[in-house]
Amino acid sequence: MPYHPIEMFHLGPLHWRVWGTMVGLGILAGAWLTVRLARKRGMPADDLWTLALIVMAAGIVGGRVSWALQPSLLSETVSHPWRMFEVWQGGLALVGGLLFATVAGVWYARRVRLPILPTADLIAPGLGLGIAIGRVGCFLTGLHPGRPTSLPWGIEYLGAVRHPIPLYESVVGLGLLAAGLVLLRRRLPPGVVATCVGMGYLVARSLLDLLRSPVGVPGADPRFVGGLTLTQALSLVLVPLLGLLLVFLMRRPRSRAVLV
Repeated sequence: MPYHPIEMFHLGPLHWRVWGTMVGLGILAGAWLTVRLARKRGMPADDLWTLALIVMAAGIVGGRVSWALQPSLLSETVSHPWRMFEVWQGGLALVGGLLFATVAGVWYARRVRLPILPTADLIAPGLGLGIAIGRVGCFLTGLHPGRPTSLPWGIEYLGAVRHPIPLYESVVGLGLLAAGLVLLRRRLPPGVVATCVGMGYLVARSLLDLLRSPVGVPGADPRFVGGLTLTQALSLVLVPLLGLLLVFLMRRPRSRAVLV
């Protein structure tokens, strides 16, 4: 099907960017879901809304910094360092943002004495919801073009019919949302839900990155050594570590796990 990117929303005198709007809606929806789940478990909503704001700010900063410091963009960043902060221009690395957000979230949770692992479990479904909504913004603005395909749902873009990569990732986000909600009902040891959702995202995203357009196509994602994307490179380290963490959490005595 023919495809035309949409950069801006227009409503009378108001103009705002599609990508930033959808990312913001995704973050707010994820935070709302987390707070709703927390209230059912007797956790303080005010602290969680503050946590959401801190995580959001850290995620945006971390996503932008990790994007700007990728090898293919490093020389431009060094020449024009202020562009690192122009988040309205697009260009956020989700995995880098998640790493920064995790560090900031753990710091704040410790400060207000929120239980870290149970709180992470409640955030996990909201992460899936946020990805599902935010990636629609990437699709609408033409980010992350896919490789050519003959599949019937391919989109005609940049001279070829291509995989709609952001929509694939939106589907992954919905899957993570569903998986997180189901796992929460099973009353697993604290931290297991968050670990499973994190591993699921990294694996699914790394596989989807195989379908992204190679360097040379306008809007294609930067690559590391061996043609790996940032997510694929980080996943080589993070997925085994998360796997070990999952085994550790599942083997912990229940009486100790609930205190974390």
